[in-house]
Amino acid sequence: MSPSVDETRKIVLELLAVTRRETQRALSGIDPELMVHHDGPGWRVRDVLGHLAVWNGEAAESLQAHARGEEYHCIPSAHYDQYNAAAAAERGAWPMRRVWAEYEASGDQLKTVVAAMPTERWSAEVLFPWKERGTVRRLIEIMMRHEVEHREVMPEAGG
Repeated sequence: MSPSVDETRKIVLELLAVTRRETQRALSGIDPELMVHHDGPGWRVRDVLGHLAVWNGEAAESLQAHARGEEYHCIPSAHYDQYNAAAAAERGAWPMRRVWAEYEASGDQLKTVVAAMPTERWSAEVLFPWKERGTVRRLIEIMMRHEVEHREVMPEAGG
């Protein structure tokens, strides 16, 4: 028997809370200028956090549109690198407090839209920001796995 919408919503909200808490814990105390991705132009801790914020915001936009019975996507799936590079470049000069603020706000936005998602929209397919489709739960699971994958390449704070 599959979980009810209320049970699923609770599971998804807990996943959002746990992932955010663990990211905050993992990144607190790490030098935001530390280079953690060395391919291409390279990304610092601050760039990764900004990247997570951007994509969480895009996922929230897709879910908000879905709640209204509409669709939203920001990029064709073939253009990840261009989109990510532009977003990282824009945030590269921001003060770290602004990067954290965007990360927090995008997480809050995701949580709010999940909490308010109409029951009848949970079973309907969502158009993801990169033009794939799936359930509300699946979108959140993908986004949180994405965050964990990026977090796992970070060095331990103070190490």
